[in-house]
Amino acid sequence: MRLFIHFIDRLGLCLNRIAVWISEVALFVLMVITSYAVIARYVFNSPSIYAVEVSTYVLLIVSWAAVGWVHHMNRHVSMEALNMRFTGLAKKISDAVSELTILIFCAVLIWSGSNVVITSIARNYRSASLLKFPLWIAYCVIPIGGLLLGLIALRRLLSPRLHQTDTPQKED
Repeated sequence: MRLFIHFIDRLGLCLNRIAVWISEVALFVLMVITSYAVIARYVFNSPSIYAVEVSTYVLLIVSWAAVGWVHHMNRHVSMEALNMRFTGLAKKISDAVSELTILIFCAVLIWSGSNVVITSIARNYRSASLLKFPLWIAYCVIPIGGLLLGLIALRRLLSPRLHQTDTPQKED
């Protein structure tokens, strides 16, 4: 069991570090695309017909690739007013219920997202624009993001001591 916990711990961190790096690169690409679109439109009076659609797909990558890392760093939206009231055993139970809820959500997200990806591949769904981008590529980031988030939630559930050390210290 200890080997399994260590494997999940390392796998979750490694995959999420790679994903957050991809998210950072995609954010830079999004900045370049947006700058290009603004310059093309307002300086050269020749707007890009693909910039908005491509930037939408890149934004999907930015958000879904970083979701696990955000949870790892404890920077997600939470009910801090309620969570800060708990101490000891009540806090541990609250954290366990929270992580189990996230795992259930991730399981549904992975299952539903995978079904959408499979359907879009089978029916050859493409964007309605001139780009005709295969939508299964864009849909893939949803189950991948669910997997990344689920690995961190599983890591935090199996190793509660890591949850305390991962939490950034509050600045006074």
